[in-house]
Formats: sequence, C-alpha cells, structure tokens
Amino acid sequence: GSGISRTPLVLDDRRRWPAAVWTALASVWALGSPVFFVLFTAEGFALMRQESGGAAASMAVAAWYLLGLVVCALAAPLTGAVWAALLRRKVAAVLFTLALVLSGAALFSQETPVGIAATIGNGITSG
Repeated sequence: GSGISRTPLVLDDRRRWPAAVWTALASVWALGSPVFFVLFTAEGFALMRQESGGAAASMAVAAWYLLGLVVCALAAPLTGAVWAALLRRKVAAVLFTLALVLSGAALFSQETPVGIAATIGNGITSG
C-alpha cells in the first residue's frame, strides 16, 4: 500500500432537511394562520346568530379554531426560531422570530394571552 486513502472527502455538506422543515413551518404559519382566523371569525358570527340551544357546540368549535390559530400563529414560528437558533442559522432564526412577533402582536392586540387561554379552555370544556 502506498498509504494514500481513497475515501472521498466531503467538502460541502449542505444539508437540505432543515430548509425543508423550515419551509413546512413557514407554510403552516403563512397559510394556517389566515385559514384558522377566517374559520374562527365565521364561527363567531354564526354563534351570534344562533339561539341558545346550539351555542355550547358552536363555542366548542370556535375554541378548537382558536386553538388552531394559536398553534399556527405562535407555535409554528416559535418552533422554527428555536430550532434555527440551535442550528446556528441566524437568518432563519431572525425571520421566524419576526413572524412570531408579528403574529403575537396581532393576536394579543385582540385579547391577552390569559384571556385567549381561558377562552380555549372554557370553549373546549363546554362542548
């Protein structure tokens, strides 16, 4: 043997899976948030028109839509920001943090976090 190794050396290890996961999380945020907002708002209008008989079931549905909105608007960008920070991807971490701040500002301008949690809890237990 000549002592030369024939094992190839990988010079550019550009993993693609973090970008795929971040794309999925960004899609959940960008598409899921408006969808659940519209569903929650529509259910709220339907609840205002209903008689008291079906109100509990409608409140439970609205609570589930609000939970979906919170997951899409807050949990998805928070997950992306934390994961990007752990992987030391500064641009992705900043963008997910910006998405989280924007969503949080929009959501919490309507109600406090405690109020949103209470609404979800009361709605789900009423159904």
